[in-house]
Parts: sequence; structure tokens; C-alpha cells
Amino acid sequence: MSSLAGERQKVTGAQSDARVPVLDGLRGLAIALVMMNNSFPEKLTFPPMDIIAVHISRFGWIGVDLFFVLSGFLITGILCDTKGAPHYFRNFYARRVLRIFPLYYTVLVAVFIVAPHLGAFTADQMRRLHQQQWYYWTYLANLGTMMHGGTDVNIGHFWSLAVEEQFYVGWPLLVLLIDRRRLIALCVALMVASCALRAAWLAQGLSGDWVYVGTPFRIDGLAVGAMIALIMRAPGGMERLVRWARGVGRGLLPLGVVLVAWFEMTHTDASSFACQVVGYPLLALGFGTLLVRSISASPTSRVSRLFSSNAMRILGRYSYALYIFHALVLQYLNEHMPWTLMPPLVWGSHVPIGILVIPLVAVLSFVLALLSWNLLEKPFLSLKRYFPYSRVVRQAPHVAPVAVATS
Repeated sequence: MSSLAGERQKVTGAQSDARVPVLDGLRGLAIALVMMNNSFPEKLTFPPMDIIAVHISRFGWIGVDLFFVLSGFLITGILCDTKGAPHYFRNFYARRVLRIFPLYYTVLVAVFIVAPHLGAFTADQMRRLHQQQWYYWTYLANLGTMMHGGTDVNIGHFWSLAVEEQFYVGWPLLVLLIDRRRLIALCVALMVASCALRAAWLAQGLSGDWVYVGTPFRIDGLAVGAMIALIMRAPGGMERLVRWARGVGRGLLPLGVVLVAWFEMTHTDASSFACQVVGYPLLALGFGTLLVRSISASPTSRVSRLFSSNAMRILGRYSYALYIFHALVLQYLNEHMPWTLMPPLVWGSHVPIGILVIPLVAVLSFVLALLSWNLLEKPFLSLKRYFPYSRVVRQAPHVAPVAVATS
């Protein structure tokens, strides 16, 4: 999902751009989780081991929370390091547009204009698409989902892109106007307010689906990522973050996963309330811990080797296009290869064939991502040279060039 997959980080005092391997790897983990969640067949109701496999695959939605943390971290880092520079707003938004819009709007043209003329959709799908299309054109897909439900075409996952884009609208102004200490306090306030809003909303018996996709309800991850970026830039900030990550932070992600497991295995009102009210901030803080541990780890450590591996970095580098394409690829396969929806039994289980759907979707999505990168995205990204960040950004002490994203 992360539209920051193509962003680069510059080492202070250097003129060449250098990617930060572990950040690509973390994005790779996020997209792998999301594709596992969405690709594994969900309609397996027997035998019991197949049901367990379905529940395990559904854990993958937490990859979106990791994307939110990474986006908040990187965007806030860019904004902090260019604060006060000439053309602060122009360069930031121009570079965001060049990174995000070409692929996003090309897919919308294909879905809303080209495909209907080719007879690709049923009358009911056409009706739902027409009802909601303006939400997608204006990056309000999450609002469309809240108001009208799904479209019966697999673009519902665009809700998270809408959340990030809505964050981009106001956050640069706040970073410019508010000093670092008050911004950190604001991040904490946003996390508390979001948690309280979810609790109040759900306590009234209102829709949990709204809580899942609504920006005010899902600001936790973005705020956690932003807060980490801000603390890193304070004197001694990285040392404090590392101590926190080695201490109390280590238990947050496992505890969040436990709450997710309780919800996925039971789907009761109590487990849903606990997961959405308490689980979301635990996941955000837990992924924040993973982020801190990854960027501060020795290159020879296990976590660094994992997230710097070629496989994870390649997934991360193309994660934006993979996120865009994978659900549409899955829909095509489900319609033309029914076994991807209900795999045949092998040794009394649907799982052996069902697992194959995940790499099949991944490979086809990756082919589309490569085509998109070379034919569409790369030419637009070359235009970023007309909107350069005009200062060499600061590097957090004792950290590889992770906090210095400049593209």
C-alpha cells in the first residue's frame, strides 16, 4: 500500500541517494501480510484444520497498521527536515502527486471508464460503481465504504490510501506551525482521542466497519509513526526510543496480536470491542517498536538481516503497486479460475491448493507492478527533479540514514 515505497533517503553531506534497506523490508512485511489476508480462500468451512488456516490468514489485515506507522514516520521526517525551506508546500505536494496519482488514477480510469465499456461488470456492479465513483476520484474511498458498503469490484482496499491522503492534506501545515515538543503532545492527544472515539462509538452499538476504515478512528498508526520521527530528532531522542523499544515496547505487539487472535477466533461483541479499542493502539505502538528496533539494529543482527534481505526489499520497493493490483488480480482469478475461490481437496484438506493462491496472486501482481513501474511510474518520478528539496536534511545521531527521507 505504502505510496512511500519509492521514496529515497539521503545521507547527510552526501550527494547520492541511498535507500534504507530495513524500511523497504518493513514495507515488504506489510504487503506480504496484506496479500496473505486477501488472497487465501475464505470460504473453507471444513475440516477443522482448514478453518484454523483461514483464521490465521485473516491476521494479515494488521499489515495495513504497519503501513500507517511507516507512512506517519516517513512523511513527518520529510516535513521536519524541510521545515522552513523555500517552496515547502509546493515541493512536498508536487512530489506526493508524482508518486501517488499516476498509478492510482490510471487504475480508476480502467475500472470506471474502460472496463464498463468492455462489458466487464454486471448491471448491479455497474450501479454500485456509479454510486460510489466520486468518492474514489476524490480520495474519499473510506467515506464511500462507510456510507454505501462495498462496490462488488475489488477496489475496496483503496480505503487505506484515502486515509493516508487525508493525513497528507493537513499534517504539513501543522508541522510548519507547531514546534516539535507540541507536535509530540499532539500525536499523543490524537492517539488518545482516536481510542476514546472508537470506544464511545462502539459502546453505542454503531458500526464496527466504520471504525475500521474511518480516518478519525484509524489515526493511531500515523500518529505513532509521526511521534517516533519527532522524538528521533530531539537531543538524545534515539537513545530514549531504543530504551523504550527494549523495555515495555517489546510486549506491545504480541499483546496486540493476542487481541486480534481473540477477535478472529470468536467474532463476539466483546472481542471486537477489545480489538478495535485497545488492539489498534497496541498494534500501532508494537509496530513502532519494531520500526525503532529495525533502524537501530546492528547490520549483523537477525532483525536487520531479515528486513535487509533481497526478498523483503523487493516486496517493499514495489509495495504500492502490489497493494493496488493484488485484489483486482484475485477477483479476475476467482471469476475465471474457480479453484482459487474453493480449492479442491488434497489429502482431505483444501489448504494445500489454497496456499498456492497466495504466490499466484503475488507473481501476477508483481508482473503488473514491474510494468507499471517502468511504463508509468518511473517517467513521472523523473519529474521530481523540478521540485527538489532545497536543504540537506539532518540525520538522527547514531542512526543510519533512516530519518532523513528527502524524496
